[in-house]
Amino acid sequence: MAHNGILTLFDIDGTLVRGARCHYMAFVHAVSKFYGMEEDISGINYAGKTDPQILREVLELGGVPEKLINENFQDCLDYMIQDYTANVHRENVMALSGVNKLLDKLKNNNVLLGLTTGNLEPIAYAKLERAGIDDYFSFGGFGSDSPKRPCLVEKALERARKLHGYQGDQIFVIGDTPRDVEAAKPFNLSTIAVATGSYSTQELEKTGADHVLESLTDTDTVMKIINKN
Repeated sequence: MAHNGILTLFDIDGTLVRGARCHYMAFVHAVSKFYGMEEDISGINYAGKTDPQILREVLELGGVPEKLINENFQDCLDYMIQDYTANVHRENVMALSGVNKLLDKLKNNNVLLGLTTGNLEPIAYAKLERAGIDDYFSFGGFGSDSPKRPCLVEKALERARKLHGYQGDQIFVIGDTPRDVEAAKPFNLSTIAVATGSYSTQELEKTGADHVLESLTDTDTVMKIINKN
């Protein structure tokens, strides 16, 4: 059955949820196991980047030879998934204010809900499940698809068409970083930037986002934006 309505593609961390400490720890454990580095990622601005992109940057900064990076790269990512899914029950991930209400309203209005997240796919769904909002999302573009964020948008669009017969052109990318906005531009998609992550509304306005909001708490405002196009 074809879906000709509205499609929304949500980022996860800083947009839908907060508090994913175990994701960070899974990263640290995986890097230590496969590369012998006790390096952390606190000095890197990883907001809006994909897990593979962050991993490569950390390893390159740590001086790990390219050959060694490539040899263990996928095993390291796989271990990160295992570590996270084994410890997610300890995670204090919570949906951000207004998110549950907004997702309910979108679903009730027959809006198609998808993801574009730098998280590896199993981590993304484990995180959403812990926050109690995994049932809203059946597809997306993930860090496991590509290290490049625009490719995640492309993958999500491809899956929307393939899995849900999506044929519409009212598409919104919703995220909390300039990278979310940038990733949507090659596809001429509408963007909603929310200042619930590490960027202020002023910083997000400079990205050229179509709409900038303090948060997703004002459900009516979000619905007006989406229905206006």
